[in-house]
Amino acid sequence: MHIIYWAHSYRDEDADINDHFAGLIEEGERMFMNLDPPSDSVNESKLNQNLRSCDGMVAVLPWRATGPSKYILFEIGLSLRARKPVIAFLDDRLGGDVLPARILQRRFSHRTYFRQFREHTHALRALKNYMGEPPPSRYQPRAGQRTCGSIGLAALDSDTRKLAYRFVTERGYLHADLEKVDIANPLTFHAVEYLANLDVVLRFVDSRGPRSMYWAGAASAAALPSITITLDENHPFTDRFPREFQPRLAHVGSAPPLDEVLKTEFDLYEQDFLTLKHADQIRRYTRMLLRAGGLDGHYERNTRQQITEVVMGDKYSVSGQAGAVGPQAHAHDMTFTQTWNQLESKVDLARLADELQRLRQAMEREASEPGHKLAAGAVAAAEQSARQKDGPKVIEYLKSAGQWSFKIAEQIGVEVAKSALKGALGL
Repeated sequence: MHIIYWAHSYRDEDADINDHFAGLIEEGERMFMNLDPPSDSVNESKLNQNLRSCDGMVAVLPWRATGPSKYILFEIGLSLRARKPVIAFLDDRLGGDVLPARILQRRFSHRTYFRQFREHTHALRALKNYMGEPPPSRYQPRAGQRTCGSIGLAALDSDTRKLAYRFVTERGYLHADLEKVDIANPLTFHAVEYLANLDVVLRFVDSRGPRSMYWAGAASAAALPSITITLDENHPFTDRFPREFQPRLAHVGSAPPLDEVLKTEFDLYEQDFLTLKHADQIRRYTRMLLRAGGLDGHYERNTRQQITEVVMGDKYSVSGQAGAVGPQAHAHDMTFTQTWNQLESKVDLARLADELQRLRQAMEREASEPGHKLAAGAVAAAEQSARQKDGPKVIEYLKSAGQWSFKIAEQIGVEVAKSALKGALGL
């Protein structure tokens, strides 16, 4: 099962080209495109977080009179920095110096791209073969509380420094002030361990001291999601690449207060997948990945006919069988209803919701591979359904969570959640 970061245009005039390559990726080579919910804004940490969960990138660069999209070029740059394999499809009207020659590239004609099916399919297959079958999961040295490393705190005044520290810790991160880590002796592994275990970096770019610059370079080279803040209203912004990927201005003049900026940026990085409007989309995406992952890299003949969905906002294209389609659609499998009827008298939904919250948090701390994060997402969806008093939906999501979730539930002693998981999983 390969998960692909798909960098592409959102312009209406490029929709047909997008459909062409989406079909080649999903239908032709049976690779899944990373689920990235639409948002009104973007920052680098959001993109890097998505990229970390993917095995590689497919980028499509269409023609623009003003030159290729700087946003797509920025995404390709992130993939190169993260050492992720990438293939780029370029409109044949673009110049030959757009990308480095070492990147695997293929051209397409804006008028006759459908006739280049073989060349495009061959290139995607080369990328897929390079990634391996199945791709290895991301190595994680240790499993513990999520960690946020800070850079540049020393340059802030005491009140601002305390505000930043308080925000990070109250957000649920273990805070690590990277500039206090000893980097003088390369045989002291604390620095390496800090870098290896960071989830996100909060950097105040106004600090230009040697340690600040060292850790800024280390975080960039490691392709760590980074949230960058400036408190300098004269910060030298540039028009060479999109402003969204440059430091956010906070706390001075007409800029928003620092705590508001931090909340906005961390919200973008963390991406709330569990809002009501995305619940059905997440359920279908999770089921599709679990279905494919359970086949150990081999697809049954009718796998794609059973469920093939491309979700873009509220547009749903479905072939084969699907339980519910569209933002207002609902379906309850009778099996889930029957299971819930057997458990209803023994399970208090309010207590179950609280225990599922504890279980999800424990799973997020212990997650060491993509399947674990998917299972945690299913438990989060079950928690939301429990708070909405929807028992059959709870069972449906818990069934998708799998036996690893039951193992974690046993470890932390959430008895009501264990009982619900037993029923859902048929244990």
